[in-house]
Amino acid sequence: MKTILTFLMLMFITINTYSQKFQSDYNIVIDYNGKERIEKKHTGRWVCYDTIMYQFYGPDTLEYKVSKIVNRDVYYVNDFDETVKVLFMQNGSVMRKNMTRPNQYLIYRKD
Repeated sequence: MKTILTFLMLMFITINTYSQKFQSDYNIVIDYNGKERIEKKHTGRWVCYDTIMYQFYGPDTLEYKVSKIVNRDVYYVNDFDETVKVLFMQNGSVMRKNMTRPNQYLIYRKD
């Protein structure tokens, strides 16, 4: 019985160590459309768990189903069947880039 309990505890600890969570608050959004950079004041938060990612801004919330996570890169597929990469940077900023238009991006940064 002790062996089974020990095995289950080790399995539970192993599964929990593989879960990933990213979180970032922002109050500035930088929009680069490939030609010009526009900086706007917006307040919100990005939160990502293993299979789901949320963007909270004001009273609204957007929910994305995560298709894959590679290090700090989180990928999801939008409603137009395009892959979008969301990078959670170590400095707390978040960059969202549509992979069909890689020269255009949004950066969510805390001032």
